[in-house]
Amino acid sequence: MERKKKLRDRKLKEQEQRIDEILKAARKVFFSKGFMKTTMDEIAYEAAISKPTIYKFFSTKEDLYFSLILPLMQECLHEMEEVNLQLQLNMFNSGEKLLRSVMNVFFKKYTENPDLFRIGQLYQQAGMLWVIDKKTENSIKDLARSVMDEMRSLFDSAVIRGLLRDIDRRMLTDIIVGSIIGITQLQDAKSRGLDENSIDPVISLTMNLFSDAIVLK
Repeated sequence: MERKKKLRDRKLKEQEQRIDEILKAARKVFFSKGFMKTTMDEIAYEAAISKPTIYKFFSTKEDLYFSLILPLMQECLHEMEEVNLQLQLNMFNSGEKLLRSVMNVFFKKYTENPDLFRIGQLYQQAGMLWVIDKKTENSIKDLARSVMDEMRSLFDSAVIRGLLRDIDRRMLTDIIVGSIIGITQLQDAKSRGLDENSIDPVISLTMNLFSDAIVLK
């Protein structure tokens, strides 16, 4: 039994390593050539594996492409949980600081990993039109739901602590996330080919507007 367990664990570890290699190769090729111009053959060549091996883990090119955002979403969830924990430990003395921490979870991901963030934008726009493995699709939806639920829980606590106005937290979460997605999409369209830092004043103004609207202290 022990030997079987070790063999099973080693096989699982090898699969995880192979998936990681495929994702790294896919990220490099997709981001240099774009989704439409990238082929699975090119990704297989970059990963130094056969194309059939890729299809063992990712059923389509679309499935592989959208799988790239899963680690990003996991990071967002982890960071949102960290902000919530800090709130529970009374580490925020102002609603403005809390709100900026929440919104920065997303804005920092955009400024640090714009290409990955844009995959998330594309999924929001047309994800249902793409051929995505059900497991990948469910993982994306579950992570997105978890992030939103964590935000709502966080805002519930902030209202109780008198940091934010007592408004519909579900609606507030939807408005904030929708605004961030829309702002980054618009900025991409306006500043294509320009310095990514050009969005900094837009982020600052967005945070100020939300702060003025919902922060109590």
